[in-house]
Amino acid sequence: MIKNLDSMKIRICLINVTNKDKMVMNKDLNGGFGTCDDYGNSITSKIIRFIKSRTIKLPIISYAFLQAIFKQQGHEVEYYEDNFPDKSKNFDLILIYGTIVDFKNENMVCIKLKQMFPTAKIGIFGPFPSVMPELFKSGDFVIVGEAEAYFMNDFKHLDNLRGYVKVSSQTNMESLPSPCYDGFPINKYSYYPAIRKKPLLTLQASKGCPYSCRYYCVYGNYQGVKIRQRSPRRVVEDMIYLKKNYNVKGIQFRDPTFGFNRNFIQEFCNELKHKNLNIDWGMETRLDLLNKNNIKMMYDVGLRNINVGIETINLYVAKKNRRKLIETNHQEEIIKYCKRLGINISAFFIIGYEGDTKETIENTIKYAIKINAPLARFSVATPYPSTEYYELLEKEGRLLIKDFERYNQFTLVYKHKNLNEDEIRNLLEKSYRDYYFRMSYILSLIMRKVRMASVF
Repeated sequence: MIKNLDSMKIRICLINVTNKDKMVMNKDLNGGFGTCDDYGNSITSKIIRFIKSRTIKLPIISYAFLQAIFKQQGHEVEYYEDNFPDKSKNFDLILIYGTIVDFKNENMVCIKLKQMFPTAKIGIFGPFPSVMPELFKSGDFVIVGEAEAYFMNDFKHLDNLRGYVKVSSQTNMESLPSPCYDGFPINKYSYYPAIRKKPLLTLQASKGCPYSCRYYCVYGNYQGVKIRQRSPRRVVEDMIYLKKNYNVKGIQFRDPTFGFNRNFIQEFCNELKHKNLNIDWGMETRLDLLNKNNIKMMYDVGLRNINVGIETINLYVAKKNRRKLIETNHQEEIIKYCKRLGINISAFFIIGYEGDTKETIENTIKYAIKINAPLARFSVATPYPSTEYYELLEKEGRLLIKDFERYNQFTLVYKHKNLNEDEIRNLLEKSYRDYYFRMSYILSLIMRKVRMASVF
């Protein structure tokens, strides 16, 4: 018998599958494919791994949006993270977020849940299951597309949830309710030291990315190249909601390119200033969208962290990988200005690009040290399924590893023309060692803490 949702309410369980064997895993990063950091086996690498495992933990925002959607529709929803529901629960629908870095464990959890709740429909959703649904065979169905759009617009019958459930639309950002974090272990979340204040949660003001980085980046391929923007008024309403309901003091936005649309930043800052919220927040964007005026405007209403992709400084390597570099003088001027104000810059670099050599990578490490951003992340170029980069290497027969859990941004998974896996591994360890274990960085870290203490 078909269960028509127009005439009945259902019991829904959202389960965030965790894996204690993987210390530094964040499933909401990397366009939702997830990351699992592995800094190497040296003493310095182990120190970094230990620190990161205790300072960075973010919620998966899709769960919060889905919970809000279901509650708005009148369904009963329960959220679980780090634990399972009791067998006595009688759920109609169980949803699990799938990733590239932990899909085997996620499949095993589906099997276990099927044994525990044999009458429930169990499904997988997320960007990676949308790209490779064939890897998620243990559930009853896989959502192919944006789950928020499906459950807002297309979800009519439980009996339709089988096999590959293809979503016919994209999420309308303006129509989304404010994300609901009820039941989330909020006190465990942290994005330190980029955002120092807690409780910390995440928000999303837009989806989509129009830049050519989608050649190797999963954001634009899954979310599309068109920016879907939530209005400044709605975004500030989300912030007010999080402060009122969860007492948040820090927010990190999960937009691929925050503030891309013309006038958004000014209207957002005006709205935020009018509401007089005392919240520190961070974002990810391109430095060529920023200038001293809009940075100061955002700083005055709480901006304290900017994630930026610098990736490489070599023009040949950038062009070969279809990466448009930021003009160097502008880049360095903006970073210096942010540091002067007290805004953290988290600079992201990639080694092992096509065309990279030992020399080009060492020059990128030297440049990272020169600009001396408060935070730096180095990762290995990774060809993700759904990107042109992956398709090219597969066509050329250069993919060395088909175990997708090793596509974690810290493993060389393809045959590089200039460097082997050991060389890349050594350069990766060198990048973190040279950056974080130099005396000038340690002294600058101490001075920043002194300044912060004097402010508060």
